[in-house]
Amino acid sequence: MEKVSLVEAVDIDKAIRESIELIGGLQLAPDKTVVIKPNVCNSKNPEGMVLTDFRVIKAIVDMVQENGNDVLIVESDNISGTAEMRVEKSGLMGLLDDWGVDFLNLSHDNYQEYEVAETVLRLPRTVLEAEYFINIPKIKTCAHTLVTLGIKNLYGVFQRKKKSTLHKHLDTILPFLAETIRNDLIIVDGINCMEGNGPVIGNPVCLNLVLAGRNVVSVDAVCSWLMGYDPVSIPHIALSAERGIGPVDSDSIQVVGDELTKYARDFEPPYSLKATLKSFKAIKNIYLS
Repeated sequence: MEKVSLVEAVDIDKAIRESIELIGGLQLAPDKTVVIKPNVCNSKNPEGMVLTDFRVIKAIVDMVQENGNDVLIVESDNISGTAEMRVEKSGLMGLLDDWGVDFLNLSHDNYQEYEVAETVLRLPRTVLEAEYFINIPKIKTCAHTLVTLGIKNLYGVFQRKKKSTLHKHLDTILPFLAETIRNDLIIVDGINCMEGNGPVIGNPVCLNLVLAGRNVVSVDAVCSWLMGYDPVSIPHIALSAERGIGPVDSDSIQVVGDELTKYARDFEPPYSLKATLKSFKAIKNIYLS
């Protein structure tokens, strides 16, 4: 049975530590380098709903450094700009300097090629050969996959600036990434979340939660339940489960910590009339400010 923790984030640092302890701790030898992939898909973060909360990243970095490990934060180029530009303009790069943490643009890394969905994916060797990989997604809806969680966060790893050209193959590529990239720990930022026309111009939802687990499929299943969706009906999650990467049924997942039903709500799906009407403020904040 896969264990997924859910903790209210009254104190974010404390909540992160508790969420990890509830699933058995870091389980990390101090001689290993830790690669961390947050969601920094844009340089702007209106109402804190687009990017992984920097306080969540800081709490995880602190825990890993206290354990004696070196840390590397990674992202790749996308249609919103180079990884360095997004990390710099978002304010994260300055924080990484203060924390003594290095950053790597995966688009400049050595890579291994894989033939997937009638195309060639270049997966960075830093991720493929990571000794310990931490995935830090954010709870958001997504126009192309309904939700963007742990599995979808891996889409920001491979080397291709115009990743949108592969959106028609997402249900093949995402399960491949979930199977190929190790996930030693998944910590989900469920503090200021997003519903509606995500993953960039949606509308804010404050759950004030953090979640943790070791199996990316099960973590995504729990987050989907929180959002009012059935993971079995979300193709990339269901197909990942079919490949044996992890379970999505409640009988195979133990939720520990706070009660899921206390925080669950129905997230407005992408492209609904309500979501579209409410998204004008986000459009202004992302594209016109």
